[in-house]
Amino acid sequence: MWRPLLVVTVVALAGCSGFLATGEASDARTTLTPAPVPEPTATPVELPRENGSVDLDRVIDRHEAALAERSFHRHVEREGPQNTRDVWIDRDGGVVRVRQTFGPLTDDAIVAGGVVYRSVRDDPERDYVTDESDGRIPYVFSASGAPRLRQVLDAEDYDRVGTVRRVGRPLAVVASNDTGVSRSGADPNQAVAVRSRIYVDRQGIVRGVEHWERRKDGTVVELRMRVRTGIDRVPIPWWAEDAAIYG
Repeated sequence: MWRPLLVVTVVALAGCSGFLATGEASDARTTLTPAPVPEPTATPVELPRENGSVDLDRVIDRHEAALAERSFHRHVEREGPQNTRDVWIDRDGGVVRVRQTFGPLTDDAIVAGGVVYRSVRDDPERDYVTDESDGRIPYVFSASGAPRLRQVLDAEDYDRVGTVRRVGRPLAVVASNDTGVSRSGADPNQAVAVRSRIYVDRQGIVRGVEHWERRKDGTVVELRMRVRTGIDRVPIPWWAEDAAIYG
């Protein structure tokens, strides 16, 4: 479970996501990626629209559907490298792994062959425990992260601001940069300022998110996410090496 935080800030992993450069400062108000330069492409990245703006609900729906049958790795950061979550999905091998960190604490679990393997922190007699899988993925509401994206990216007036190329792939850039934003719901969860950028590929996959917002009570929330598809297999951690996850 994510622990409640008053202030949440995030630093992207340098050199891994392809969205931020090494050495950028941790203040989200100064590190959001500069406006992308439009890039001509033979096959444009199409985005659903509604009432003149990008239809973010449909963007997230398409993201969830596009990952439903793909192998991928999804990395999310809140409060920088001290508060992270990773999800690996190997569709062909039927292996799922979820690892989450909060400060020095790590929760790690693998689902394979109808069994859930969970790492054990402080037991010298064993490295993991097992249980029968109930079909759910440990620690997350969904593998794609769609519920979390819907929760965080609920500001209005997202629009396309250009196209960038990352790892040889054109990505549509969708952005919101609003002040005086009013959210549905009771105080203090109303956002008064939002700076958000979303990167979407031709398949509809949300490849990256850089989101910062300040709420009415002064709380700052930031979320960074990246998605990499086509992984060959889930990386098996040291604590599960003797479990023969891949046979």
